[in-house]
Amino acid sequence: MIIVDNIAENFQLQPKNGILIKSWLGDPQDTALYELAPVLIGKRDVIKVEIVKKGIDDVRDALKIYSIQMARQNEEGVEKFHLTLDNE
Repeated sequence: MIIVDNIAENFQLQPKNGILIKSWLGDPQDTALYELAPVLIGKRDVIKVEIVKKGIDDVRDALKIYSIQMARQNEEGVEKFHLTLDNE
């Protein structure tokens, strides 16, 4: 299970299953959820998680990688995150 929310407390009991995104309230130009689409949605609009394609057994391992990338890119001021499970 993956929890996508803009409030970390909403997944505090399952922190390894959560992806914290920026709040969209008051921002009509928000693209945070759209930027996660490659992670969550694959071809033909069927939910195909990149995690499965990469053969990762536990979704929490992949979410940790994504969370680290998002935090780093946020600190760097990146407006549109690029998330990948490929080796950097």
